[in-house]
Amino acid sequence: MNDNPYDKAHELVRAIQADERYRRLAVALRLLNANPEAKKKLDLFRNLQMEVNQAELLGQPVAEEQVQQVALEYAKLSRNKLIGEVFDAEAGFIQLFSDIQQIIQKGLESEFAL
Repeated sequence: MNDNPYDKAHELVRAIQADERYRRLAVALRLLNANPEAKKKLDLFRNLQMEVNQAELLGQPVAEEQVQQVALEYAKLSRNKLIGEVFDAEAGFIQLFSDIQQIIQKGLESEFAL
């Protein structure tokens, strides 16, 4: 049995790529990329979302109007079939990734507990 962590990381990548949540996101993104109008709408939203998130991370004040604008735009875009599917698929993939990260973190933190 090979316990090389690099080989195991590559094995994990292959397992993630075989997972339905990953495949669903990949298909949703391919369909979105085939529709320039929907892709542009999502790109504009991501830029707005990034501006707000970046300001929050830097401890800068974020106007309530900006936060509401992000929420309203998300709700609006969610009604678009292609973009809504991307949002749903991303949520599933993010959950998968988060679960894996927690498993790894919990498996390692007992050795480093102070």
